[in-house]
Amino acid sequence: MKIFMKKSILKNAQKLSREAQKQISGGDKVLQCNLSGCFSDYFSDGRGGCVVPPCAPPNLGTEVVDANGRYKCCY
Repeated sequence: MKIFMKKSILKNAQKLSREAQKQISGGDKVLQCNLSGCFSDYFSDGRGGCVVPPCAPPNLGTEVVDANGRYKCCY
C-alpha cells in the first residue's frame, strides 16, 4: 500500500510540474523577460541556469550563492 501511495504522489507531482511549466512559459508562446537583479523564488534547470516568472526559457538567469549561502537567480 505504501509503494502505491508513493507512486501516486510522485505521479501527481510530475503532472503538477508539467502543468506549472506550461503556466510559467505562457503555454506555447515565449514571454519577454525584463527582469534585473537577484530573486530567491525561482525554478532551476539543475545546470546553473534558472528562471523567474514571468520570464520563460530561453530567457534564463544565472544561479548564484549569496554571502549567506542561499541560492538566488540573477539576471
